[in-house]
Amino acid sequence: MGRGPVNYDVAVVGGGAAGLAAAVAAAGRGARTALVERYGFLGGMATAGMVSTICGLYRTSVSGLPEPLNEGFAETFAQCLTTTPGCGKPVRRGRTYVLPYTPFAFACLADEFASSAPNLDVYLHAYLVGLDTAAGRIEALRVATWERLLELRARAIVDTSGDAVVAQHAGAATETTPRPERQLPSLVFVLQQVDSEALQGPRVALLRALVRAEQEGLLPKGASNLTLAPSLQPGEVICKLTLSGITEELPASRDFLTVAEQEGRKRALAVTEFLKTLPAFARAFVSHAAPQVGVRESRRLIGRYQLSRQDVLAGRKFEDGVARASWPIELWEEGRLGATYEYLDDGQTYDIPLRCLQARDVENLFVACRCMSASHEALGSTRVIGTCLATGEAVGMAAARHAGGR
Repeated sequence: MGRGPVNYDVAVVGGGAAGLAAAVAAAGRGARTALVERYGFLGGMATAGMVSTICGLYRTSVSGLPEPLNEGFAETFAQCLTTTPGCGKPVRRGRTYVLPYTPFAFACLADEFASSAPNLDVYLHAYLVGLDTAAGRIEALRVATWERLLELRARAIVDTSGDAVVAQHAGAATETTPRPERQLPSLVFVLQQVDSEALQGPRVALLRALVRAEQEGLLPKGASNLTLAPSLQPGEVICKLTLSGITEELPASRDFLTVAEQEGRKRALAVTEFLKTLPAFARAFVSHAAPQVGVRESRRLIGRYQLSRQDVLAGRKFEDGVARASWPIELWEEGRLGATYEYLDDGQTYDIPLRCLQARDVENLFVACRCMSASHEALGSTRVIGTCLATGEAVGMAAARHAGGR
């Protein structure tokens, strides 16, 4: 352990999109803030998962220009990202707009925002290893970095870990969807030297060829659950391989994510070898893959209110609403190729109330991102990066107020 505790007003665990927004917001309101991140870079699924498009930034509508849903950090960060080399402007995807970006650009921009925030200390390669509680509060976090052990004391704690790890350590009420019903993770990998022009238009024939190859035993089971799209760079294609079938073959002695990571890389190589038999991919190779599989759902907090599917689809507004959202309920489920979508009415939005971001039974614990208090179906809408930026900023401000900051 270090020479003594380090005192903060706000401590944020998890430096993904929500954690970044929370830490910058709290620090910007006068709270001395710590941001703890397990990787050597910020961004969470946006960088470690290489999602490559930000969903949930804009109002969902069948026509019209992209209309930002939330002012503040989400809009500012997105505007800065569009001017970064390698990134692009919002592009329409059916009834929605998404913002394409490169993961490295996202990580570098996150560094800039964090470095320029007053009162903010960032701890990378840092893991939560324990905490102290008393009288329904979290008193201190024990954090292991590459160099030392630290005790961080804070008046308000923000859990943006994605997996509600702070809530779990604190004994707060949480829930986890049973593994067979949980949203499937995906592995993103990138191909180079693809004839992108040959991929223009519908790719139904290509996807059917993958399904047929799996049925004939030419691909591993589950390897045909693939979506792919050319990036903004010539000859580059971003592939998203949904990892179905992991649960049913999971040995009792193995952790799910360990098997998913190894099986994901195995399937990515197999899919690439098959694609190379097609003219557009004859010279293709995998240049890089995401550092981790993209997790869509794991452990969630039980908060002071749980957002429901009906709240989302009805466009419900709340007196304590702190962020707007309109992304459809997007579910990636076992037994399906691709996702299913339930849309709000055209142009409609719903509110995310602050109560969904506050622990029910730990007085100074706030959450955002995919560990917020929401049903399995509602999470299919709220978990996207654009919404995480907005809810992260909201809890950062709430935590700063709780801690007595401005």
